[in-house]
Amino acid sequence: RVVIESAAESTDSQGGQTTSWSTFATVWAKLEPLSAGEIRFSDQIQYRRTHKCWMRYRSDVTVDTSMRVFFNSRYFQIKGLRQPDERKFFLLLDLEENVGT
Repeated sequence: RVVIESAAESTDSQGGQTTSWSTFATVWAKLEPLSAGEIRFSDQIQYRRTHKCWMRYRSDVTVDTSMRVFFNSRYFQIKGLRQPDERKFFLLLDLEENVGT
């Protein structure tokens, strides 16, 4: 099972923005690793892993920075989504995990 989390922005007492994450849905899913590699960003090397995630179709999952997937103490950004059969049976998410420098 994976947890889909959604972000909520709030203003703190100093006038800054803080982001808090809460559980949006817990669903059965299958995660499959696709690739691992490194990129250079701002003179630092960042290691990234990509995965695909199969789940039952949901119309409320979006591709933006306000949603992410949590599984096994790891967070994944949703980079894309598609319906592999175009019949609204399954949803396939393209995920990316940034594993640091």
